Amino acid sequence: MLFRAKWQNFKARMNQANCVATYQNKNRNSLIILGVLIFSCGLLYLWQINFLATTGYQLKDLETKQSVLKDENKRLLVKITELRSTSRLEAKIAELKMVSVARVEYLQANGTSVAMNR
Repeated sequence: MLFRAKWQNFKARMNQANCVATYQNKNRNSLIILGVLIFSCGLLYLWQINFLATTGYQLKDLETKQSVLKDENKRLLVKITELRSTSRLEAKIAELKMVSVARVEYLQANGTSVAMNR
């Protein structure tokens, strides 16, 4: 009977020790999972910040290129207007020694207009 009581006492202590060890292992596993989760979230945050910064720089470069192209477009429109001006065309006609047409007659040919100099 004494042996049996000691055995039961030993068994109870072992079960209690196993329960504490199992609880500690579960607690340790939870901490490891929590640590990995926090680390992963930190990496994701850093990646997002880097991505947003890179996108911001690219956007700024594109806006700069857009403003340069708008300025060039305005400059080219002014040049087109200058080249099409009447005074420039008259100067070019005089420079090339072209003869101006005094009278223009239009003939009807198959329903379309055709210019003729007489």
